[in-house]
Amino acid sequence: MLLLHFENDKSFSKRISDIAMQEDFSYERTDEFEQASRRISEKKFDLLVIDQDIHRILKNDFIKKLTSTGFVYPPVIIITAKDNLRIKKQCFNMGIMAYFKKDQFNSASFVRYLQTIKKERENINLIKTFKIAVIDDSRFSIEIIKTFFNTHGICNVDYYQKPSEFLKHAMEYNFFLIDLVMPEYNGDDVISYIREKNEEAIIILVTAYNNENILPHCLSVGANDFVLKPLDFKMFMARIKSCVSQYYLKKELLSKNEKLFNLATKDALTGLYNRIYFIETCQNKLKEINRTKQPLSFILLDIDHFKTVNDRYGHLKGDFVLKELSCVLNDNLRAADILCRWGGEEFIILLINTDVTSATNVAEKIRAIIAGHYFKEIGAITASFGVTQYRENDDDETIFKRTDNSLYLAKLTGRNKVISDEELKIIYNDKPTTIQWGPFFKSGNIHIDRDHHRLISISNQIIHSCFSAAESKNPADLFITLGEELKNHFKREAEILAKAGYPLYLKHKENHSLLLKNADIVLRNLKDEKITFIDAAKYLIQEIAVGHIIKSDFNYYYIFGRK
Repeated sequence: MLLLHFENDKSFSKRISDIAMQEDFSYERTDEFEQASRRISEKKFDLLVIDQDIHRILKNDFIKKLTSTGFVYPPVIIITAKDNLRIKKQCFNMGIMAYFKKDQFNSASFVRYLQTIKKERENINLIKTFKIAVIDDSRFSIEIIKTFFNTHGICNVDYYQKPSEFLKHAMEYNFFLIDLVMPEYNGDDVISYIREKNEEAIIILVTAYNNENILPHCLSVGANDFVLKPLDFKMFMARIKSCVSQYYLKKELLSKNEKLFNLATKDALTGLYNRIYFIETCQNKLKEINRTKQPLSFILLDIDHFKTVNDRYGHLKGDFVLKELSCVLNDNLRAADILCRWGGEEFIILLINTDVTSATNVAEKIRAIIAGHYFKEIGAITASFGVTQYRENDDDETIFKRTDNSLYLAKLTGRNKVISDEELKIIYNDKPTTIQWGPFFKSGNIHIDRDHHRLISISNQIIHSCFSAAESKNPADLFITLGEELKNHFKREAEILAKAGYPLYLKHKENHSLLLKNADIVLRNLKDEKITFIDAAKYLIQEIAVGHIIKSDFNYYYIFGRK
């Protein structure tokens, strides 16, 4: 930006020059009317500072020469040795920006004017970035506005005398100047139409009617501001600047809010939603279920042996796998599904309007895609999945617990598989399952844990004896052993829980009785050859031997310090 200084005092010129350069203005000085007049006609500067005999300046109509189409171009600041109120008023009537007494010159105040000019230029440059539509049935008004815009180099503007023509292209614009009273449509109709489609656009109403009823109405339906005809270009520009400033302040606020929202709800590494956002969304969805009656399902997945990836290839490669897997998951889910990084190498998915059968199919599809995906410099990885559906009286805690238990069962029965609703699968993809004993099953009571370990060990023997002719023990004998172990365990467990003061002890004991009754029925049916060994194994192991631990025993683990 260029400051032209009309000045013959070289000492004072140096002072202004230093200030100008500090504020990123280029500086030129002249003390000749002819040179100043030529530069004015060329309009190649952004601020004129006049420090000359003010009477001579006024006599030569110097300031008037800067006036065109009703507005001052460029801004003028007067610095004078004379303090004459009449002349001061005369200068301000001509449109000068500021008036300084030379012997009381305030550098800080002068700097503020320079900063205002820079801000105005920034605003002009911002306006140039908008796609502007002017809608006015008056050709004269359009020509005035066009002259104004062209003077400031604002050229990305289309002009319409007919609102109907404009409405065909209305959504191409983000800045609108609209006449209030027009044929076909009034300004408030056009404003309402625009605002329904574009909440962010700047809309300024241009009107010759200072009507105290209609103007508030137009502002209420979406106009940002209004200006009155005939246009006062200083006020016109001020209104535009104000609207543009508000527009960018709003965008900046929205951007900051979006950043804060992302910080609060997004995982920094993968860009997926985080656990906090997912829990809040889940709670909101659960509130809607009674109204919508739509099924809601959840998939929790965990990368198998992810620690090995970090240990072998380093944490940067581990991060790469997490980001790559996020993309794979996103690419294979619907837009309505909500994907979140649950923590570490775990991800959770909320499936809208999806039952557990469909969710299990989705999980199987994703499991296969992950297993077949090549991770650069890593190779193949697998993941284990837990799936469940919302049930009546569920809350987010019971849902996550059921899904988590299902995932753990997938991990403890061979990984790279899908388990739904804590239902242990003794056969998966036509292969027998081996149940791994580990912390997942431990209650914290040494006697109960010893029994559970024994039940799982016998269950594994039964599973493999059903599928292997080389298995040394007869499945029928193992079933009898399992039945005896269940009776002994249930009796011992009941005594321990009664002594520990478990509040649901009686209900738990009743459940034991029901399970033993069902086990006797299964064993009789097996003896009578009404069911196969595999059918018996599925029920006894899935529902009783291991199922009771997951679905019932986990509820009392807290009394032994297990969280």
